[in-house]
Amino acid sequence: MADGKYYWLKLKRDFFKRHDIRIIEGMKNGKDYILFYLKLLCESIDHDGTLRFNEKIPYSEEMLATITDTNVDIVRSAVNMFTELGMMEMMDDGTYFMTEVQKMIGQSVQDDQTRESTRLRVQAYRERQKQARIEGERYSNVTCNGEIEIEIEKDKEKDTKRKKPVRKPFVPPTLEEVTEYCKQRNSPVNPKTFWDYFTAGDWVDSLGHPVQNWKQKVIRWEKDDGGKNGFKNSRTTGTIKTSRTYGDTI
Repeated sequence: MADGKYYWLKLKRDFFKRHDIRIIEGMKNGKDYILFYLKLLCESIDHDGTLRFNEKIPYSEEMLATITDTNVDIVRSAVNMFTELGMMEMMDDGTYFMTEVQKMIGQSVQDDQTRESTRLRVQAYRERQKQARIEGERYSNVTCNGEIEIEIEKDKEKDTKRKKPVRKPFVPPTLEEVTEYCKQRNSPVNPKTFWDYFTAGDWVDSLGHPVQNWKQKVIRWEKDDGGKNGFKNSRTTGTIKTSRTYGDTI
């Protein structure tokens, strides 16, 4: 490395017992997902948890597949899954960020100082990205001596108070809507089974997360071996209890 220091990745002894890791490993192609995740962690060590080809070009899914020697379909599914589980993020400029690297990274001297240094560098990187977005909302004029004068349309105080868009409340679909969508996609998913499953659980998925996009869940069931090895309903009255069973036919 450029600074001559030796870094390593520190996995806790119970890494493979974590709930998210066990859930992923139990999926179809789960071991491929875990191996891909570990490769991404190793690849991001030198860059404080960030993954980017260079300053101008972010990594695409195809590029990640190439550098990790992973099937691109596995990459697409894994990136979506890791993002949903909070194991990685995609920044506004297309940079991937492995959220747990700061907790796992180690080096040959003073690990505590290293972690703090890493945290500060990541914080500074995010501040630069935020500043770049602000600069994009400004316009500049070139003076006669070649200097650039920047006029700010809105002051920084207004920028910091900009409200995030409000997410529309989720409206559960009807059985007819699910049936029509499955017909449009020529989907192998059984609409009635799908609708009954999520309706019984007040539209909470198998990980306990509220459903935000039911059409995406239909697509996820399709990927799970054409919906045949999907979610087996084990909900009970008064509680929400789900289990993902593989090899069972719905």
